[in-house]
Amino acid sequence: MKNKVLYIVVVSVFATLIVTSLGYKAVIATGEYPFCGSCHAWDGAIAESNIADTIHGASNPKGVQATCTQCHLPHDSLHNYLFTKAKNGIAEGWIALTGDPSAKDWLGNREHARKHYTFDSSCLKCHQNAFTPENALKTSGISKMHQKYLEFKGTSEAMKCTDCHKHVGHTNLGGTLYSLKSKEAANWEEWEALRAQVK
Repeated sequence: MKNKVLYIVVVSVFATLIVTSLGYKAVIATGEYPFCGSCHAWDGAIAESNIADTIHGASNPKGVQATCTQCHLPHDSLHNYLFTKAKNGIAEGWIALTGDPSAKDWLGNREHARKHYTFDSSCLKCHQNAFTPENALKTSGISKMHQKYLEFKGTSEAMKCTDCHKHVGHTNLGGTLYSLKSKEAANWEEWEALRAQVK
């Protein structure tokens, strides 16, 4: 009987380690380009706008590069990360299989994407030092805007990092999307006028 129990425990531990290891590898593999690009229309051009980015992209002179999920998934808890990853993955897969990506207003959707697909916990995972007086930007303290962010946090006036840092992560993404999608306007000013009419 003891041998049977020991055998079950050893097999269970071994199986748990294998499943955990494979699960971890699957989460990593499904969090980077090109996997993310398999469901995103025009991902080649959008990815190029990230690759060209000298701060968060592959063009960073120091070799530091953020992956898709490092910016576009929450990092406040493992549960929230995995839940959001699964939810977004199912939605993106469904849209890719049944929708018409060419009909999507990619430029008009940018504000929605900033609000719902960028997360402060992602920014703060790497940039926490911007909010500590002894480290903030190697100055005498936290910048005035970052101080306001802290003051407003948890109130009705709470801000998101992307409220100010709107173009982070993708160099000239607006221009890239404009050249791919917007055929109704001859230039950026016309596009902005048309967007204002829709609102």
